Amino acid sequence: MFNKHSRVYTESGSLNYLIVDVQDDRIAFFDLTQAVAKRRARTKSPKRPTPSRHQSKPKWMEIGDFIEMIEDYQYVVDGYEYQNGLHLPKGKSAEKKAEIREDRIEQATINYQLIRPIVEDETKRYAFLYSKSGNQIIVERSRETGVKAEHISRLLCQYFMRGGCFNAMFPNYRYCGSSFVLPAKVSDIKCKKGRKSDNTNYRARTEYDNKLIEKHLNKLGKRKYDKFPHTKMYQIFDYYYQTREEVVIDEFGEKSVIRVPLPESECISYDQYYSYVKHLEKEHKLNWLNKGEKKYLKEFESRLGRARDGVKGPAFRYEVDATIEDVYLLFPYFTEYRLSSGRPTVYRVVDTFSGMVVGFHVGIGGPNWEGVLQALYNAFTDKVEFCQRYGIEINAEDWPCFHVCSELTIDNGVEYPSKNMKQLLEEQFGISCINYTQIYAGSRKGTVEGGFQQDKNDVIQFMPGYVERLPEKGEKHASNLAVYTQDKFIQLLIANTLIRNNDVFNARLHDKAMSEQGVGATCREVWNFGLKHYMNGGRGMVRTKEEVLYKLLPSGSATTTAQGIKYNGIYYKCNFAASQGWLTDNKNRKVKKLDIRYFDGSTMHIWYRWDGVIYTAELNESQSEAFEHKSWFDALHRMKIYSAERAAQKRKEREARIAQMQFTKEKQEEARKELEGTYTPKRNSPNSLTRLTALIQKKMQDQKTSNLFTQLLGNETRDPDTTVRISTKHQAMSNQFAKMYGAKSNGN
Repeated sequence: MFNKHSRVYTESGSLNYLIVDVQDDRIAFFDLTQAVAKRRARTKSPKRPTPSRHQSKPKWMEIGDFIEMIEDYQYVVDGYEYQNGLHLPKGKSAEKKAEIREDRIEQATINYQLIRPIVEDETKRYAFLYSKSGNQIIVERSRETGVKAEHISRLLCQYFMRGGCFNAMFPNYRYCGSSFVLPAKVSDIKCKKGRKSDNTNYRARTEYDNKLIEKHLNKLGKRKYDKFPHTKMYQIFDYYYQTREEVVIDEFGEKSVIRVPLPESECISYDQYYSYVKHLEKEHKLNWLNKGEKKYLKEFESRLGRARDGVKGPAFRYEVDATIEDVYLLFPYFTEYRLSSGRPTVYRVVDTFSGMVVGFHVGIGGPNWEGVLQALYNAFTDKVEFCQRYGIEINAEDWPCFHVCSELTIDNGVEYPSKNMKQLLEEQFGISCINYTQIYAGSRKGTVEGGFQQDKNDVIQFMPGYVERLPEKGEKHASNLAVYTQDKFIQLLIANTLIRNNDVFNARLHDKAMSEQGVGATCREVWNFGLKHYMNGGRGMVRTKEEVLYKLLPSGSATTTAQGIKYNGIYYKCNFAASQGWLTDNKNRKVKKLDIRYFDGSTMHIWYRWDGVIYTAELNESQSEAFEHKSWFDALHRMKIYSAERAAQKRKEREARIAQMQFTKEKQEEARKELEGTYTPKRNSPNSLTRLTALIQKKMQDQKTSNLFTQLLGNETRDPDTTVRISTKHQAMSNQFAKMYGAKSNGN
């Protein structure tokens, strides 16, 4: 059954024995699965692994025991091919090869002579393989030759390991080559590596050629590299780097420069060019290429199962992910300048079982944990109110998703730190498990990953401000073309989400029961059927808005003032806070600070809790009308602009005030010069003209008051001869006053 020079192994590699000798009822073998001792590496090149070899003699066992040991394995018995013999290195001259041949034959003969008395003597051979006296035989041979016992033991191991013949004494095939070093320049080429061709005469490739190829590929860039085949790229390389310029004079005496190809002996071939380009791809030396294992895991891995395998039903497991969309949004202020708020980050929550989009959130800025929590808040609350906030009217059955999931699947992004995951689980409002997926493997949560591509295909790529992956040279930047604000962008996403949930056909969502009962192959139909039959109608999975609001929405600290509840410079009004006497500037007011929750997609409301009750504060339009129906990102950005404008205007005001003071000083000096030489009164009391003017004004006011009383009372008679009398004491001044205004005095 077992023969010499055969191998007993399993396909999994759990068993791998090399049989080197069989004698009657005994068998000698090597266990090839055992670790072997490392030899000293002959080169530091990373391409050549550190060589290894066995140091111990073969094991032996009774054939019956050997069969009993391996009978539980599904093993295969096959012949073994030894790689022994005399091998010569490549890339050497004929003289060098002859010299190496003689040296190796001589060394193999010497080594064989050391072990020949043991391997050719049947008694000693048997004793070495099948008894404990083998070490004693090696020690005796060491004393006879003066060679160390370790060296003789190693040669015996090599002899039996590699076929038990003289050729086993030659070096192993893998250690017979020489490390090839690429010549630095053309003058260093001694011989061309590889087979010689009878039809071409290309030279060997050098380090300088490698640098030229890298330079050539960087000039091509990723776009042309993906577009052009390797043959076309070689033609471009051949034109620019394997030609020379010559000056040609035509029949009219005009000079022109043309490119003339170099001889083949001064060029590298397409195969040499191609081999180095593929080496650059494999070693990831072209940083703008996406090749290798990561790309395979992302695009080409087999996907035999489904994401919902093992999921009980709808709302059992949600998948969460975020992406920065390829579009720019419009800044809602200074619209005449067409400014951009930036690219939005969309957080999406999708049900694994039905593929239903149960919630999403749109923010500005990189993915973060607050955005994920707000997306979950949207997934766990009613969608009618959410859509109504953006001017879209729907019925509850159009988007019946407001259930808290049991499991959450996320990736290993920086927006999902473990401390936040722990905090989410400790809230204990329904989520009991969080699954982390493999890095660089988007297919592990492909339900939510595919939704981003669908939004791109259906909505985003048609929007003004769309970011092209490979923009044309000279085109305007996408941020200059933005048209949609954040609210309008959310309206587009809501409309597309409703279509995906209600109208898109997908037969892969069906199971046997759904197919037999004729359930529609849409996300909503599968959601409703599974929720009713598999998840107990969703009972126990619904929480009130207030219950999840304080656990998921981001928090902040607000101040109570006479103008309202102030948070980040925006004022809010609340009847309850006003009734409690908080909205005042009185330092003795009961509440000065409030712990609030806000939604960063809208500035219209904030929430606070008092005595276990959650109250809603609305935007105070009389104080903060400029920030009505804006996202917090845009509102805070506008405040920063206000701050910059205020500082700039303060500088202008300061300059104007200084100019005003200078103008006042100049006018004061002019007035003083005009009054030079005039009489300056020495009295301390007002002059007579001023007193007369005041008296007249008083009498006229008394007359108006008397007339008013007469009209109101109606019963009083008035003497038509009643007049305002001016005392004789002031008659002269009255006449002077009349002359100034061109009227006749009472004295005339």
